[in-house]
Amino acid sequence: MSLQDTPQGERIHIAFFGRRNAGKSSFFNAIAGQKLSLTSETLGTTTDPVRKSMEILPLGPVLLIDTPGFDDEGELGSMRVERTKEVLRETDIALLFLPAKDFLSAKDVLPARKEAQGEGFFLSDIEGQEEVLFLPEKEASYLRLFQENKIPSFLLLSQSDKLSSEERRQIEDWISRKKDTPFQGVFLVSSETKEGVEAVKNAFAPLASLQEEKKRLFHGLVEPGDFVVLVTPIDESAPKGRLILPQQMAIRDILDYNGIPLVCQVEELPRILENLGEKIKLVVTDSQAFSKENQTLPKTMPLTSFSILMARYKGFLSYALEGCATLSTLEDGDRVYIAEGCSHHRQCGDIGTVKLPRMLEKYSGKKLQFVYSEGKGFLPEEEQKRVKIMIHCGACMLSEKEVESRYQDFLRKKIPICNYGLAMAKMTGILERSIEML
Repeated sequence: MSLQDTPQGERIHIAFFGRRNAGKSSFFNAIAGQKLSLTSETLGTTTDPVRKSMEILPLGPVLLIDTPGFDDEGELGSMRVERTKEVLRETDIALLFLPAKDFLSAKDVLPARKEAQGEGFFLSDIEGQEEVLFLPEKEASYLRLFQENKIPSFLLLSQSDKLSSEERRQIEDWISRKKDTPFQGVFLVSSETKEGVEAVKNAFAPLASLQEEKKRLFHGLVEPGDFVVLVTPIDESAPKGRLILPQQMAIRDILDYNGIPLVCQVEELPRILENLGEKIKLVVTDSQAFSKENQTLPKTMPLTSFSILMARYKGFLSYALEGCATLSTLEDGDRVYIAEGCSHHRQCGDIGTVKLPRMLEKYSGKKLQFVYSEGKGFLPEEEQKRVKIMIHCGACMLSEKEVESRYQDFLRKKIPICNYGLAMAKMTGILERSIEML
């Protein structure tokens, strides 16, 4: 990612769902304007989610995700379906594809199947007629998942170029007369003729508030002219030649508030303090430097970390704060799950697999078991139940939707959650100070 790119975690994620050969990948390519997903008459051509970052106005920066067909079969097919379900964690907007001819077939057999409640999704009658929305069970099951996860969705009746004039008239007539449906919109689409491409893009406009309503990193913390010191240690685990994403985000957000960001390493902080003193509004540090900064700064000067700011920004600060109490109750043999949202080459001093486990065992005085994951990988459902606490990274590379999904997995099981910065603040005895200004 370059400094000019919008991070994936800050983009609205639009995912394409449907059966094999329902036209998902072709329409994905049509919206993206490039042939990114492989397409063919062979079932199951898409074997892994395909991602494309782009801009769709007025929605803004988005990430398109093409998924394998949710009707795939066999051992490999089941694995692909699981990949598709995993994408739900990060989906902000869902596009559900159903071939237009299949929609008509379902509509035609409706009277004989009206009472077959297990076979599809029925919408209430339209003006007392037998004109109801029917979805085959596969599509209906995903609609239920969208509803359970509060994901706005669109129904795309695909391959419209294969319809006869009479078939098209029937569908257009139904769409024009429909009242409420569980979808934000229903469209006839075709990747061959490009029908529906612009209409679907324009339909995203009312959802632009998903982006506009997101809180900023320094929301309520910085005013024009404020000096904010960002302490960014450059050690063996720092990426070569660049700053990590939360540091980049912090600099930009402070500038957007017309504040004055000052970036330094740990050793330079005393000199900045000597020159600016009480003019400093806030110091934000890497969590690993908490102990030293706490000793260096006056007790009245606000101090927090990038990781704690990210917890606030992603919306799970209060949950993670509650989870901090569990760190004082760990026992020998307890399993601690440490989750990292990005994938990187781990150095000898890696925070997630080396420094944090070492701190936890020293703080608790217990011999603990550690379980790790990184990137899109996440602990399977059965293994989650054996965990005493989950400690997550700042999640800068994950969307707010995916972060919420991960945390809710554990909160539903009544398993405490925490994050790197809050855990380190707790173990260094400065938790209250680190959240006082927030």
